[in-house]
Amino acid sequence: MKTYLSSGEVFLGHRLVGEHPERPERLQAVLTAIDGSDLVGRFRWLPPRRATDEELLRVHTAPYLADLRQRMGDLQPKGQGWLDPDTYYGPGTYQAALHAAGTACELALRIAESSGDNGFALVRPPGHHASSDRAMGFCLLNNVAVAAAAVRATGRRVAIVDFDVHHGNGTEEIFARDGSVLVISLHQFPFYPGSGAATAIGEGNGRGFIVNIPLPEGSAGPEYKLACKRVVLPVLRRFAPDVILVSAGFDGHAQDSLAGMGLVEDDYAAMVASLLAVQSRLVLVLEGGYHTSALPASVLSVLRVLIDATGPGGPGGYRPSGHDAGTAASDEVRRLLGELQKLHGL
Repeated sequence: MKTYLSSGEVFLGHRLVGEHPERPERLQAVLTAIDGSDLVGRFRWLPPRRATDEELLRVHTAPYLADLRQRMGDLQPKGQGWLDPDTYYGPGTYQAALHAAGTACELALRIAESSGDNGFALVRPPGHHASSDRAMGFCLLNNVAVAAAAVRATGRRVAIVDFDVHHGNGTEEIFARDGSVLVISLHQFPFYPGSGAATAIGEGNGRGFIVNIPLPEGSAGPEYKLACKRVVLPVLRRFAPDVILVSAGFDGHAQDSLAGMGLVEDDYAAMVASLLAVQSRLVLVLEGGYHTSALPASVLSVLRVLIDATGPGGPGGYRPSGHDAGTAASDEVRRLLGELQKLHGL
């Protein structure tokens, strides 16, 4: 079993003249930490690549993609500007965004076709707030959604687990009516972007395939561990995915000032280890994480788990025929939240 790592200089070209939390230094800190660690030589590098139009159009609308191209340019990059109050672009943004989505696709397809490999796409800009037709919250293209759609096109079952501190509203919007991709999100609530209530479980064919676990501010390792044990892992086992994609945001770290959670490096490692116990074909795609010491420390902790993993090739067993994969979980989420609210005095 192999661990793949993918990143590149193209992702450092997404930058703004001025201050912004989503800056190249956060990824550079991660790459520097990896280069200075004992993990060098224990993983395989996978070069980044651009997403194809076919891959992007499975998730994003043609008018939206055309608007991005017109605003930012392609062969002749333009200056800088804003797509929403939080989301900037500069001369290197268009190429970075295309490569972020394409790299997530390439890694996910390689892992899905393997006998049990795993990997981490260290890309930026992040993606989970981007909807089918809108940039939002630092995100332009929904990298995880594009990768999930590519794997689904091969006929494989795909689950997405999002442990970024913010709800992945874009990913939910894209798959809310789909019914072929399971989406589970653990996030601080109430918090930006204001979505992600436990009552949001999908619509139409997608009803029951959206599982939101909104956690109170101040939640840390014990709360996340309980949520995984009571909800995330049972739902994943019932769904029995062929591959699990992870929106791996590390902004729930206790040192990260953009949120109010209390996670530490070992908590992220424990979550990833629990996911590997369900399905060894695991693909992490970087989302948030803005503290330039906590982020690389968390990524290194997770990488060690991936490299040392000896999990099974696949869960097998029960495969739902209808909407029962996540619907039953909604009641369990409500019970869990009641206990956590009491614990936090809410």
